[in-house]
Amino acid sequence: MMDYLRPFLIAALTAVTVAGLSWVLARSKPKALSGQRGTIRPERWSAWITVIFGTLTFVVALMFFFYGNGGWGAAASALFGAAIAGFMAPSVTSVHAVNWNADGIEGPSKTLGPTLGFKRTDIRWSDITATGKTITGYWFVESNDGRRVYWSYLYKGYGSLTLALQRNCPLVALPVDLA
Repeated sequence: MMDYLRPFLIAALTAVTVAGLSWVLARSKPKALSGQRGTIRPERWSAWITVIFGTLTFVVALMFFFYGNGGWGAAASALFGAAIAGFMAPSVTSVHAVNWNADGIEGPSKTLGPTLGFKRTDIRWSDITATGKTITGYWFVESNDGRRVYWSYLYKGYGSLTLALQRNCPLVALPVDLA
């Protein structure tokens, strides 16, 4: 009987862990906050853990592929590990940081699959007309000309950005899980 419950217990534990992590990160201090200026970015320790996990998965899977008759399953696992490490690697730098001040917000403006790209943009508070959430879980603000700035619940102190959005764009509705 316990074997049938195991997947549900793992899913429940994962959901509780992600919810707890989101709660802690939203209430923690952002990278920088002074008056009307602030900066949030992905939590570096979680980014490093993900990059290391992806790299180890890649290396071990390649070893099974070449030396352990792992076949195509090992090759697929190697590609998966490389993708995880590659998509998360920019988050150990400041390239995905979101900055705001009295004039507006600046940050990553493109998504690339399950991660953010390298392109950045500035949006004035008065130009923000919408907010939303992508299918991959990134929140965004959108300007009247379609430009976007993205961030995630893995950004330490994102609650401070939420307060800045509420203060500077009171007529723009926030996504339910961000408000």
